[in-house]
Amino acid sequence: MVTCPKCRAENRPEAAFCSRCGTILFAQPTPPTNYEQPAEENAPEKAVRPAITAPLPYASVTEQSMMAVPEPVVQAPIGLHPRSEGSLFGDRFRYEALLAESEHEIRYSVTEISQSELPPVRICSNIECRTIHCPVDQEAEKFCTQCGRPLEDSSPLLLLRESDDDMYGYINHVLEMHLVHPNIHPPVAAFQEETPLGTRYCLVAPNSTDLPAQADISDVLEWGTQLGRSLDYLQAKGFVLGEEFDLASIGLDEDKAVWRDFNKVRILPMLTDREKVNNLRNLALAMYSLMTGKTEYRPDPYLPPALNDLFEKALVAEGFTSGADLIQGIEQARSAGEKRLVVDYQVGRRSHPGKMRANNEDSLLSMELSSIHNGTIEPCGLFTIADGLGGHAAGELASELVITSIAQKAPADIVSLRNPTYEKHEDWLNQMIQQANQAVYDARQKAGNDMGSTLAMCLLIGTQAYLANVGDSRIYLVNRQSIKQLTTDHTLVQHMITEGQIGAEEARYHPQRNVIYRSLGEKLSVEADCINQQLFPHDQLLMCSDGLSSLLEDEQIYEIILKARSPQEACDKLVQAANASGGDDNISVILIEIVSV
Repeated sequence: MVTCPKCRAENRPEAAFCSRCGTILFAQPTPPTNYEQPAEENAPEKAVRPAITAPLPYASVTEQSMMAVPEPVVQAPIGLHPRSEGSLFGDRFRYEALLAESEHEIRYSVTEISQSELPPVRICSNIECRTIHCPVDQEAEKFCTQCGRPLEDSSPLLLLRESDDDMYGYINHVLEMHLVHPNIHPPVAAFQEETPLGTRYCLVAPNSTDLPAQADISDVLEWGTQLGRSLDYLQAKGFVLGEEFDLASIGLDEDKAVWRDFNKVRILPMLTDREKVNNLRNLALAMYSLMTGKTEYRPDPYLPPALNDLFEKALVAEGFTSGADLIQGIEQARSAGEKRLVVDYQVGRRSHPGKMRANNEDSLLSMELSSIHNGTIEPCGLFTIADGLGGHAAGELASELVITSIAQKAPADIVSLRNPTYEKHEDWLNQMIQQANQAVYDARQKAGNDMGSTLAMCLLIGTQAYLANVGDSRIYLVNRQSIKQLTTDHTLVQHMITEGQIGAEEARYHPQRNVIYRSLGEKLSVEADCINQQLFPHDQLLMCSDGLSSLLEDEQIYEIILKARSPQEACDKLVQAANASGGDDNISVILIEIVSV
């Protein structure tokens, strides 16, 4: 405890200001940034903000902010029934409104009723602070121990969670810690009581709203700074957040981020570096999820490079052991720019019969379905190359059937495909491929020939590419570092390479290099290879038929693309180079570049 030099009152160990008289204490920690210093003892006080009417928990941010009583939630639970209006919980908290209910938990907004033997929960009147103060002993605190401003006379609106199961047993350990920090909403009380409907377990905590599913980078960085400071406070008290972090453990009190759920924490006498690193990883993952909408980390092309570096260190590399170190990384990322990147596509395409054939059995589909909202482009595209098999007329028909089948259905599905909650892109690709396969198979059976087709297909949503292939039409990733084949040919020589029977150089001249063991139309169903590829600005996807890849080495292709001034110029020069090397097959190329705008 810290003793006030003026009034000799005993204060919390971490108090910066006396809770009885507001005097600055000698053993004070660094006060939170931007908090107003306490007024002089005899100076006139500024107007104190009235009792808190912050947004209630589990309501949307837009349903904001000064609601005293929320709209009732009508959803009859199966095993747990809500209390009647005006009910008392533990003879201390009065029912105000029903917020939400499920089978085993009901949530209410409640107010604390005065009890002579126990001081009430109070909140700091400083709008920049608003720290919650739960009573420590019989003497009511009058001043905020964080900023020295007077506490409000009335208690804030609180959240009470009621369950028919003992879900809050560990909270008593947290209550004993007497947490007080601007960015922490500590538990207020945990108790059980007998009701006519059975034993009920209750947990009371301050109100907060849920975090949005995705937020502006600048907001998230500010929340990360606030939570980093409070995490240092929690780590000093031995708090371990757990291996798996629940984003619901963080809420918003107006525009301030707060730790609010302590059901799954552990309290240890001393934390190891590993436990500290994991605490900071939980916070960094929460920040990354809020910025990107993703729950698992991978470098995100829409984030500035400095932020990707920050998350790489926090989530993959050595990590941080303190909130102060994370905050320093946040400030460095801020200085490099917080703006989310906006991307678009530049597309080139070209198909040529080659020098040795009069007809072209290749077919292409290049479909861009981008939209612009609030001046920001949201690109989306579908690109396909089909190389017909079976000779003149039959091959042309087969590739045309593939492209037509996909083009007829894709536009109607695009709204679902680009929805951020949609997760079945691979299933959709397979559906398109099976539909195209069926069209070629039916035509083949009707004509009594051996028509078929290869397929290389790319669904591009933003910077995420969903790729599929059947046969020997290929997809490459090209960037400033290298060219890399992403798809695997379904050919006899590729199988021999995989088995170690021949080398890649030998395969280029093998007499059976054109033998394909998988194609569309051959069987009633076909198996396609599907892969995902995250793209970044300046990355390019090259799609081509074997009329290009069988005549040009990968390094030749790479050199032509790097030297070209645009994707279209690259496609034209690739076709010219393939014809210059013999042009003994149809040549088809699509090149898509990711550009930042």
